[in-house]
Amino acid sequence: MLSQLFALLPLLAIASASPINKRDGTLIRSGRDGFCLAVDAQNIGRYGPVANGTPVITKSCVEANTWFINRGSGSITVPGLDLALDIGLNPGNNGALKVWQSYPGAPQQTWYLTDDNRIAQTGGTQCLDEGDNGVQTYQCTTGNTNQVWYIDNNSAVPTTTVSPTTSASASASASASASASASATPAAGHQVKFGNQCLTAQGTPSDGTPVTLGSCVSSSSNAFEYSTNNGLRLINTQYCLDAGSNPANGIPLKLWSCGGYAQQSFSPTFAGLIRATNNQCLDVKADEPSVVQTWECSNPDPQQQFVITS
Repeated sequence: MLSQLFALLPLLAIASASPINKRDGTLIRSGRDGFCLAVDAQNIGRYGPVANGTPVITKSCVEANTWFINRGSGSITVPGLDLALDIGLNPGNNGALKVWQSYPGAPQQTWYLTDDNRIAQTGGTQCLDEGDNGVQTYQCTTGNTNQVWYIDNNSAVPTTTVSPTTSASASASASASASASASATPAAGHQVKFGNQCLTAQGTPSDGTPVTLGSCVSSSSNAFEYSTNNGLRLINTQYCLDAGSNPANGIPLKLWSCGGYAQQSFSPTFAGLIRATNNQCLDVKADEPSVVQTWECSNPDPQQQFVITS
């Protein structure tokens, strides 16, 4: 089956590609860990000081840039910049990725987005692969779930996430293959989502454990039980989301022993906000996009758009 894929890729390159990006591009999200493809630059003007050779990594989707990508064969480019995703002249396993001045048709910049959500070098044998240390190139392998990528805002969110096992490669950043699957959201519990990130307890649950944004891959650290009386309680614990004894602008979220306190009362609104007491809402800190704090409720405010999954 793999050999058939490689044989088809050169032919598919001449087929017309149907655009699936919006005017400002779209996020490219890993099916393995929920992180997004991004140029490794400071978040200045969203894309930062990007130039030939700037590495491409994966990071929180809140911080990641968007891309122009088409279903089928073609370049993957950064909106507003004449730069394309580049695999290099001698691609191989565990290879690094970068952006380079766009040369449409150049083999090292020509990719094929398949119907099963793989991004392969057209005419080659390498695929984008989310390894243990982030995105890399790796031989396209049937069933390798590290090589599944979702085009956000234009394709369905995956209903399953697989738990990968390390491949036979000796490299520490080797690709992984999947042997089992699990529900993308815990069977008992809800996730609190901000874009493609979820509220996550950072460490062993206890009084004062910080709660920040993290991956939405199924985990006991990002699953909550919700009720109007008890707010958001971390599943299988007695610790609740807590806004502090006097919720105010800039107070970071944490866990605290559930006690029915006013600062543990959170309620979703029709405007997409999650309201605490004192007219405070969940809010993502603008200059530290993994930090979740309380801030005066303001609608519309893109930093306050959260949803509790069903």
